[in-house]
Amino acid sequence: MRMHNPPHPGEIIKRLCLEPLGVSVSEAAQSLRLMKGKVNKLFWIFGFCLIASSCAGPNPNPGERTTDMFWTSGKFERAFERATPHAEAGEPWAQLRLGIFYENGWGTSVDVKKAEYWYKKVIDQKSTGDWAEGQMIGAVGKPGYFNQNSDARIAQFNLAQLYYKSGNNLDEAHRLISNLIEETNGKAVFFCCEFADSRYFTQKQFTELKDNIEKGLKDKPK
Repeated sequence: MRMHNPPHPGEIIKRLCLEPLGVSVSEAAQSLRLMKGKVNKLFWIFGFCLIASSCAGPNPNPGERTTDMFWTSGKFERAFERATPHAEAGEPWAQLRLGIFYENGWGTSVDVKKAEYWYKKVIDQKSTGDWAEGQMIGAVGKPGYFNQNSDARIAQFNLAQLYYKSGNNLDEAHRLISNLIEETNGKAVFFCCEFADSRYFTQKQFTELKDNIEKGLKDKPK
């Protein structure tokens, strides 16, 4: 976007505050009109810019920030639309989210087969190196593939859980969760990135699921 020299404040707000959040000028203006008093408006603008600037740094997975902000604010259809082209382009972070969206019916209809498809896509993309393990300092990698191993491990857990809940393919569910516990070696898996609170998948969750799957296998008719 071409800017005036010096840039107009409105252009700065649009470029640095609105565009990273996926909010249009008309949406922002409508929100401002709904507020009473200039002080409220100023606080709203200031807070909006603080939020944007706090995560306006370069994201190694383009599209992840806006997808997660739409997701966590309940704008599921926009989150689904934002993630889809990135998933189809092969980016693990987006493939994981499509699996979650299809499994839960967020932004689309529930489709267990498609959830399974996307989870498998993520799992197949495990790699080596610091970039794949979510280490930015001193690491170099392909945009869209940062922290892909955490995405793959979360997909493993979700898929194992999906199989367990359906009562089908318990053997594969057991294989997935057993491999996950071995790979993580007692550590939690961090779900990156754009959430208001820290999100971890814990060893307690992994071992409880494994125990439940083993019970299901034991009770399964021979």
